[in-house]
Amino acid sequence: MLPRLVKRLACIVLLAWSTVAAAGGAFNEHLLAGASHFRAGRYEAALVELQVAEKLGAGAQARWYIAATLSKLGRPEDALEAFLSAAAGDPGMRDVLLTYHEAVASQDARLYARADRLLSSVGSGGGPAIAEFAAKLRAQLAPLLQATPTHASVDWYLDRVAANRAGRPRLAALFAEEAARVAHRTPDCYRCADADKLAGALAAGGSP
Repeated sequence: MLPRLVKRLACIVLLAWSTVAAAGGAFNEHLLAGASHFRAGRYEAALVELQVAEKLGAGAQARWYIAATLSKLGRPEDALEAFLSAAAGDPGMRDVLLTYHEAVASQDARLYARADRLLSSVGSGGGPAIAEFAAKLRAQLAPLLQATPTHASVDWYLDRVAANRAGRPRLAALFAEEAARVAHRTPDCYRCADADKLAGALAAGGSP
């Protein structure tokens, strides 16, 4: 069942990207080539074409799909950084399919609460295939969100904040938010003050 869903989802991707590319522009050929490579599972080639499209003026249009491709390449933190950049440049382009891909990247980066929130907004608006994917992922996330976190888990999230704070502050803010959520689920509220301080400061664009 899962391979058929993957194939159906790839067809949806190609249709969505083709619609964007049909609007014209020097970059449309590369957007279409990127979509074709993506559908065939040639994600490295898709990434190259989409990056060329971005340089030729596709801007946030390409960045949204670059983000989805990075997620498929198993680079979730890079994907999330690209999603954040795309949302800052053109938030109106976000659709159900892109939201789904962002949720997958969030799950792979262990940002489970964020992934669940994104998946909860998918619904059936993108069709039954995406809705089924979203439901399956939410079912996988449920036990992770219900389990009692360990101190080591809180430390891991705070370490990811520290690793990204200087170079990728928006990504660090996502980890800080998740760290706070995880810390508050520990029985002794382990490092809650640290996590809350980081989350608040980074959300406001400040320096903790």
